[in-house]
Amino acid sequence: MRKFNLVLIAAVILFLSLQFAQLIEDHFYDKDEYPPTWVQLLSSAGKGHFGIGEFSSTSNNLDLSVLEPGDIILGGNPGGSYGHYTHAGIYVGNNQVVTMYTSTGVRLEHPTAYHRYHWAAIGRVRANPQQKKEAVSYCRSQVGAPFYILSPKTEDGLWYCSKLIWFAYLKQGIDLDPFNSYWVLPDAFVYSPYVQVLERSEVH
Repeated sequence: MRKFNLVLIAAVILFLSLQFAQLIEDHFYDKDEYPPTWVQLLSSAGKGHFGIGEFSSTSNNLDLSVLEPGDIILGGNPGGSYGHYTHAGIYVGNNQVVTMYTSTGVRLEHPTAYHRYHWAAIGRVRANPQQKKEAVSYCRSQVGAPFYILSPKTEDGLWYCSKLIWFAYLKQGIDLDPFNSYWVLPDAFVYSPYVQVLERSEVH
């Protein structure tokens, strides 16, 4: 009976924590502020949202013709657990984006892959041509490296999608993370003063 009571108490605490996180998240959004990562994760779990969400059966109309090497391309879906945008890649030219997935690690893919997201955007980093060239070169050099979502920002060589882009530009003296959090979420690029959002598209 005691064990049952402990389990029940733990379940109640977890439930209340998830509900409280949703209230905190709403409070941040009401103030037009971005909620901390832990709040987003708990709030999303309380809503049953996990991972990158549900892909749309209809393509978005993101204009890929504006892409230049060094641009950041973002994708997101309803039900994502860590922000509006849940995936990011860096355009490296020749119709190639350096990106990554848990099953593949760092890889190259065609930018049209971002048309499958429910919403997508293109951001241009406020950097000089040499800085962009170096950032692109660094990301290319990491193709084949493993995907590791739990890696801290300071760990070189263990990547998730937005961390690699952030690190590549940090090496050029540009910090794209305005939140200074443990993880660099794709949404950070939209809020960064060093990124200009050029294009957005959403499936309606």
